[in-house]
Amino acid sequence: MMEALNHGMVNVADWIFGLILFLPRDIALFSVAILSSAFLTLVRRWTTDQEWLRRAVTDEERQNQLQREARLQGDLAAAKRHKDVITRIKMKTLRFEWAPLLWALLPVTLLATWAFARLAYEPPRLHQLVEVRACMPRSAIGQMAHLAPEPGIAVAGDWIQPVVEDRRSPPTSTWDTAGLWLGDRLRGLFHVNRAAAPGLPDGAAVWQVIIHDTQPHVLKIRYAGRTYEAAMRAGTRRYEEPITFFQATPVRSIEVVLNPTRLFNFVGGIDWLFLPPWLVAYLLIAIPLMPILRRVFHVA
Repeated sequence: MMEALNHGMVNVADWIFGLILFLPRDIALFSVAILSSAFLTLVRRWTTDQEWLRRAVTDEERQNQLQREARLQGDLAAAKRHKDVITRIKMKTLRFEWAPLLWALLPVTLLATWAFARLAYEPPRLHQLVEVRACMPRSAIGQMAHLAPEPGIAVAGDWIQPVVEDRRSPPTSTWDTAGLWLGDRLRGLFHVNRAAAPGLPDGAAVWQVIIHDTQPHVLKIRYAGRTYEAAMRAGTRRYEEPITFFQATPVRSIEVVLNPTRLFNFVGGIDWLFLPPWLVAYLLIAIPLMPILRRVFHVA
């Protein structure tokens, strides 16, 4: 049900945001961040009492000034009264925050869902080696798995591969190395065993796949008398879901290893906060952009 809803939202959003895919990846990330920030800013202008909020800002600034003067004069009672007035202004201002959030919830959710499905990874290119991993339990190590040949698909090596111990490549970028170091320190601080983290498979059969056309393909991996399928395409502006999960089967998942979208080819994810690279880039752009747009559009 959730998968069908997500797929439907992405298809609807393609009609609205699809042109963004024609832009370079960095510009596309900036476009998504600017669109969402501008929408939140304008929604706030339309759904709140801007005159009241501007008066509240002016009153708060005046009360802050009076509080500082009272402290300089040593009048602690007056300083406390001004502080109480500032607190009341802030509390009354909070009631204006709900309407913009509620109005923006659906559009921003739609945009975020679309960005994850369309901008989180770099689409594979034609004739490019793409790693495909069938992830299995440790008991499968030493057995064989077969990727079925299909027109338009080739592999560098054999179609039949052994299941080996799953060892991921260590990080090579400065961002990822720093993130791994910080994550290990935080796990040590909170006594979390990194090796026991969920989602780490024990074995994997790995192929280097090459696609020679732009048609959507279905990878068929045969193991232990069963066939497991995962979608893959290359040479287009879109990519298929990179990980296909299976429930209660010898093969846990099939992963088409795509390169994550990195802002300026540098900004990575924050794994210990479960933030992928595209979302980190989006937040780095959108958060400082909000106050700038509010000033530009004179939104309180």
